[in-house]
Amino acid sequence: MSTFSQWLLLFRVHTKIFFRKATLVARHSRLMTGTIIAFLITYLIASFWLFSQGLDYVSKLPAAGSLLSDRLISVMFFCFMLMLIFSVSITGYISLYRNRDTIWLLNLPVSHRAIFLWKSFEAAMFSSWGLLFILAPLLVAFAQNRGVSPLFYVQTLALLVPFLILASSIGSLLMVLSIRWLNMRQLQIALGVLVIILIGSTAFTAIEGQKAADDTGLSAALTFQRVLQHTNISVNRAMPSTWLAATLIDWTRPYRHFSTLLYPALLISNSLMAGLALFWAGKTIFYKSWNRSLQRTALAAGRQQSKNNRLGKAEGLKTVPLLSHIIGRPLAAISKKDYLTFFREPAQWIQFSLVFGLLALYASGLRQMNRDISEPRDLYIVAFLNLAVCALALSTLTTRFVFPQFSLEGRKLWILAMSPLKLPAIVTQKFLTSTLFSGAAVILILLIGGYNLQLGMKESAFFATAITLLAIGLNALAVGLGVLFPNLDESNAAKIVSGFGGTLCLVGSFIFILCFMMLLAYTRWGIFTENKVNPNWIDTPRGFIGTTILLILTFIVTATPLIFSKKKLKRLEILSNL
Repeated sequence: MSTFSQWLLLFRVHTKIFFRKATLVARHSRLMTGTIIAFLITYLIASFWLFSQGLDYVSKLPAAGSLLSDRLISVMFFCFMLMLIFSVSITGYISLYRNRDTIWLLNLPVSHRAIFLWKSFEAAMFSSWGLLFILAPLLVAFAQNRGVSPLFYVQTLALLVPFLILASSIGSLLMVLSIRWLNMRQLQIALGVLVIILIGSTAFTAIEGQKAADDTGLSAALTFQRVLQHTNISVNRAMPSTWLAATLIDWTRPYRHFSTLLYPALLISNSLMAGLALFWAGKTIFYKSWNRSLQRTALAAGRQQSKNNRLGKAEGLKTVPLLSHIIGRPLAAISKKDYLTFFREPAQWIQFSLVFGLLALYASGLRQMNRDISEPRDLYIVAFLNLAVCALALSTLTTRFVFPQFSLEGRKLWILAMSPLKLPAIVTQKFLTSTLFSGAAVILILLIGGYNLQLGMKESAFFATAITLLAIGLNALAVGLGVLFPNLDESNAAKIVSGFGGTLCLVGSFIFILCFMMLLAYTRWGIFTENKVNPNWIDTPRGFIGTTILLILTFIVTATPLIFSKKKLKRLEILSNL
């Protein structure tokens, strides 16, 4: 059989498995199906309305509306390309090098090239469908804003295919080349250098911007010029995202639907070239990189075993960490295991560091915004929006990392069930450790934002307390639903999150954040109506009632999933599925 025939065979088998599972889920889990469909429809309607309102507002700006909306589309596709490359790299790494399915496939009479191409295609499909779902309402709103013909949608779909192929191929190639030629230390050094360059570039830009603002002031023209200057990379002609964005913008202009074929030809030719490079990598690099990955794992295990032998059993028993005195040795051992599992998996800590790094950069940039704010109402609107951004990012991270923690114990869960350590105690341990680490990181970011907005210590503590309550509720929701809806057969955390439990966790987190933010704004409503800050707001009836309801809401969201999950574990219902 040829490579293409083998790939088609894998495609047909996995397609049948997927539709079979989807049919069973739709037939036996109507609540899950209805929840997912309702959430998707609600998102499409709400996002289309928000994008339409935003594009209409931008397009009506005098003199620069059209230029600014074009630049927004370019920035959007640039971010879309970076996210797709990063997501395909991470998903492909887990699927190829951290999945037992690859070992089974390599033992079959299937070529290594076909396996690599299939796994790359699977990673691309898994990574792109969500981004396409987010992109669809924005493109429809953009087309409606420009008043284009229905032919625009057909042209857009035709042009998105080579763009997705190119970005996904770049992600797969970066992944396999990194595994083949870089070890973990070199990868960490490369990422560290990249982070230093980004921080240095950001600091230099901020200093120059502050100097320019002090010298010339922040006029509207200067602000607009700085916005365009900082987004110049998104219109660089060497970027595939620029080829796509420029072509779509060109198609929205009258009588220019086919004025240029340069960018579409570049997209198609480069996507074909990337496909050939992927075909070559599957034949010459993939199997060597897979063996290299196994060698590194074996060497790391050997070094750890040698280290344990040098320490000696007696010495190891005498050494008791401080955490063991606080929570006991069994829970301390589980906490250490979770910590090592997280930081030994690049797919986990890279995503975590990237999100919180971007949040820190965003919070550090609020100082410049504070120069334009003179009214307390406007200042607190920015502060509340900053809190909402941090809360939404935290909900995404808890769903992505905390929810699958219990399921990742897998079929070895019976070992924990037979140990002196009780399973409900493990749930409490995972809740406390996840709340401690994620809450500390997001509180620090919010304090940085409060300092840059010059809110003062008391008001910064107010928002830090709010994000603390949100962190407690969101982590409890993720841990509890992770136990109530486990997937013990899957070792890929991203696929665990894609199920009903992960979707329900994400939707529930959004609803909790929305209710929390509305109640929090209710407690400080005097700022928005009277445009002044009341330092004794807690003594007012509105502040007391709002704070009480906030605490009750947080307690319900925290206690309910944890109580039900512990009851399920006490009945050992999960162990019957092992």
